[in-house]
Amino acid sequence: MPYDIDNEIEVDNDNRDQFAGFAKETTLELVEAADGRLLLRDAEQEEAPLMTIDFSAKLKDILGSDTQAIGQHMIHAAIQVIMQKQMSQWHAHVYDKEPTHYS
Repeated sequence: MPYDIDNEIEVDNDNRDQFAGFAKETTLELVEAADGRLLLRDAEQEEAPLMTIDFSAKLKDILGSDTQAIGQHMIHAAIQVIMQKQMSQWHAHVYDKEPTHYS
C-alpha cells in the first residue's frame, strides 16, 4: 500500500507545550543484521527495530555493496517527509492563534 503523503498528522492543540508531538532528542542507528536486513532502531533502547529494509537476493546481487547506502537514502527521505509534515503542522498551529495585541 503506497504511503499517502497528504495524510494529516494528529496534533494536540490543547497542549501548552510548544514542542508537543516533537521528539526532544533521538539517536537512531542503521545496522545490518546477520541475515542482510537493514534495521533502523533507537540506539538507546533494545526494543524491536522501528523499521526494516529487506532487499531481495536478486537486487542485492545487482546493487552489491551499495545496499546500505541506498537504505540510508530511503530512511533519510522518509525522515525528511515526516519532519516537513510536522513543521507544516507546527507552523499552522502557531500562526492560527489570534494575537493578543494588534499593532
